[in-house]
Order: sequence, then structure tokens, then C-alpha cells
Amino acid sequence: MVESSNVVRSVVTPPQAIAAEAETKDKPKTAAKPSKPSNMPEADWKALKAKEDELARKERSLRTLEQNLDKKLAELNSLEKRLKKMIADADVLKDKKIKHLVGVYTAMKAKQAAQVIESLDTDLAVKILSGMRGRSAGAILGFVTPKKAAKLSEELTRLQTPLEEK
Repeated sequence: MVESSNVVRSVVTPPQAIAAEAETKDKPKTAAKPSKPSNMPEADWKALKAKEDELARKERSLRTLEQNLDKKLAELNSLEKRLKKMIADADVLKDKKIKHLVGVYTAMKAKQAAQVIESLDTDLAVKILSGMRGRSAGAILGFVTPKKAAKLSEELTRLQTPLEEK
């Protein structure tokens, strides 16, 4: 439907279309209808008029559909912007919480922090450790089981965007 709309738009420019619509609206309903050519049978003329009326009806319907689509597209764009803002706000909040956790774990004794880090989800533990200074993270990893420390170290090397210090 949109393609045919674009085709129509490329054939008739918007100013021409608006002018044509204004002309048809300004004309009174009792305006003289085109007269039937003298060499055309009445049945053909009626069929032609019926097709013309049907085409006009479909054109009005298409204009209405196009307006509805434009409104829905605008609504979708608005929703997309709101969702992006919500996601960005959630990311900021998440970063703040992780930075807070980094501070909490840095303030803890390394042995206590290691016990908690050991039980955390690997992704969260990596985010926390990546936000710490190397000395603090190393001290904590020294108290984590070797298997878990190796896993966390591997994940730390894969982490592409560590938390930025602000």
C-alpha cells in the first residue's frame, strides 16, 4: 500500500493534489457532470461512471488508511524514543548500583569480599572486580577458590567496556 502511495505522490506533487482536492471541495455538488459522449452506449457510460465512483471511494479510503498509518507510525516512533530513554535510565541506574557495590567490596576485607564474590553470579562479580583498582581486585581474587578465580580472570579479559571512573 505504501509503495502505491509513493507512486501516486511522485506522479502528482502535493501542491497539485491539494489544489485538485480544493477544487473538488469548492465546487457545488450540483455542478455539471461530464456529459456522455454521443457515440457511447448508455450501459457503457453507466459502467464507466460506476467505476469512477468506485475509484473515488477507494481513493478516499486509501487516504484515510494512509493518515491512520502515519498516526500509528508517529505513535511507534514516540514509543521507541520513550523505550530508549527508559533503557538508558535503567543502564545509568544499574551502573550507579554497580559502582556502589564496587565501593562496598573495596571497603571490605579481602577475605570477606572473596567469600561473597565466590557466591555471586559470574557476570556481576566480573563487573564489580572490573570497577576496582587492580590491587584490591587481586587481593580479593587471592582468597577466591582457584577454579572460580580462573573463571573470573577469563571473563575479566573478555570484558570490553569496564566501568568508567567518574
